[in-house]
Amino acid sequence: MSILYVAKNVEIKCPSCDSDALYRYGKAWTGKQRYLCLICGRQFTTGNGRKEGMNNPRCPACGKLMHIYRRENKTIRFRCSGYPSCKTFKKIRTKEEGI
Repeated sequence: MSILYVAKNVEIKCPSCDSDALYRYGKAWTGKQRYLCLICGRQFTTGNGRKEGMNNPRCPACGKLMHIYRRENKTIRFRCSGYPSCKTFKKIRTKEEGI
């Protein structure tokens, strides 16, 4: 087993134990750098993974927040967080880039 690079001169700390003893542990599928904490063993990437300006809609039937159920070609399908008691779905078209 080979050890990858130790992260040096980095302002990043483990979100679990707040340690700065980290390995750079490859890349995630999104292209972001992954890290492995040497103290607690947690793997993580920087950032919270959410896009800015992404607000989930509220369910028109019960008023609870809806979450992303499925991403399709040019639409995002939301489902009520009260599922299965509330079975409301909502489709929202994404903006087409370059037009």
